[in-house]
Amino acid sequence: MSNQKKNVWYIALLIIGAALYAAGCLEYIDSFWSGMGGALIGVSAVRLMLLVRYKKDPEYAKHVDISNEDERLRFIADKARSRAFFFSILLLCALGIILRPLGCVGESQMCFYTVCGMEVIYLICHFITNREF
Repeated sequence: MSNQKKNVWYIALLIIGAALYAAGCLEYIDSFWSGMGGALIGVSAVRLMLLVRYKKDPEYAKHVDISNEDERLRFIADKARSRAFFFSILLLCALGIILRPLGCVGESQMCFYTVCGMEVIYLICHFITNREF
């Protein structure tokens, strides 16, 4: 995605976040959506600041470009995502097992359903990636 498209996307998210936050403050919608609006404002503002820095600081832009092309950093990032996925599955399974005897059957089932969903997504991604290579 080009920087211009990213700018438009983050500005749109900023406007949506501001609208959600304002609607929540005026009590037109639930406070959950107000919090979601605040999060959208924060994330899009930080991303816009990074894009501005990328455009104005050639040394920072060079550093970012090198970091994005570095195979070692890509491998480390992929390994970290893989471990995070693995540990989240273990934690959800442990939480589901702990919640069941405590009488939280619905919450326990949601943990296990989430694990099943994650595994289905993993299998789909695995088959797609396997076709590519």
